Amino acid sequence: MRNDQQNQRKWLRLVYIVTLLVMALSVFSLSVHASNMNRMSDTLVLAEGDTIDGPGFFSGDVVQIDGTVNGTTFASGQSIQVNGTINGSLFAAGQTVIINGEVTGNIYGAGQTITMNGQNEQDGFLAGATITVSQDAQIGRDLFMTGSTLVQLGTLSRHLFGAGQRFTLDGSVGGDTNFDVEQLTLEDSAVLEGDLNYTSPNEATIHPDATINGQTDFQRRSQENRRPAPPTTSERVIATLLGILWSLLSALLVWLLFKLWRSDFWMNTIPPIAAVPLKTMGFGLLALLVTPLVVVLLMITVIGIPLALILAALYAIFLYLSKIVVAVFIGSWLANRFHWENLHREIWLVLIGLVILELLDLIPFVGGLVGLLVAITGLVALILSHYRRPAAPEVTSP
Repeated sequence: MRNDQQNQRKWLRLVYIVTLLVMALSVFSLSVHASNMNRMSDTLVLAEGDTIDGPGFFSGDVVQIDGTVNGTTFASGQSIQVNGTINGSLFAAGQTVIINGEVTGNIYGAGQTITMNGQNEQDGFLAGATITVSQDAQIGRDLFMTGSTLVQLGTLSRHLFGAGQRFTLDGSVGGDTNFDVEQLTLEDSAVLEGDLNYTSPNEATIHPDATINGQTDFQRRSQENRRPAPPTTSERVIATLLGILWSLLSALLVWLLFKLWRSDFWMNTIPPIAAVPLKTMGFGLLALLVTPLVVVLLMITVIGIPLALILAALYAIFLYLSKIVVAVFIGSWLANRFHWENLHREIWLVLIGLVILELLDLIPFVGGLVGLLVAITGLVALILSHYRRPAAPEVTSP
């Protein structure tokens, strides 16, 4: 019993990881554009009959894919509708996600409302407030669902994993069914070829005409006298992976917002690091040590408390931005060093730098030292690049 519960928790954590991954990839799609598409205001349409070879990137308030994409597809926006064919995996993040077409790979979906009416040949990973897998939907392998209100009416070839508040099952499941929900309902058309395993504070409502060919295992969840078990090695690895994904996502989002505000903001921080690295580190160490002392002194004066709070907030913001600054420098240096002409999207260079910093942070002792050097270098790079007077333009004689 204990092993079954642990396996269920591992699968549910996998859904959460995939949700973060979909959110991170949606940030990528905000910075790239797909070809062969019609743009009408904030609506992006891949018309029926049009084909994109290679990965497809779609971003807009309304995204509608009626054509064919031969490759992995990324879509983000307020409303996403896929009516065509995706010959690859689909990553979709939006307020409303509707999948009516065919996807030959996996489906990774995150949104407020997700509706699956189409077909896919591989696995489905869906996370949202309300998720509906309609009667016409067909899932080629396993299905993972997490959210508030979940409904599965379609045909599933293998196993089903669900976590949420309310789950209604009125479709067919070719393998085992595993739930961790508050309330589970099996309607009259539900057909479960394998076992039904669920953990809930309430016993499931099962219609007399529902078919369960395997065994039923109900574990009642009690909130009393529950002591958390010490995390296993795999759980610690998953927690670390979640932390890294969240760190990458938040850093990429901050990078994108600053770039939209001022397109040259990040690239202006590279020259101070590349030109005078030792001087950069010296000024950075000074700023890192002196600023907290100044904040304390201002707090002591009482009348300087508002200024101290402002300075402390700016200090914290600059410390966070320093990691992104160094990541931008690392990515640009690697691109120049190895002549990555094809890697022309700046966001990929930032991602490479962030991943390198995250991996270094995992190394004992080295991670702390790298974090200190990143804070020192990034702080002064921000100061020198954005708070110094610009040089007078050079005047050339005619």
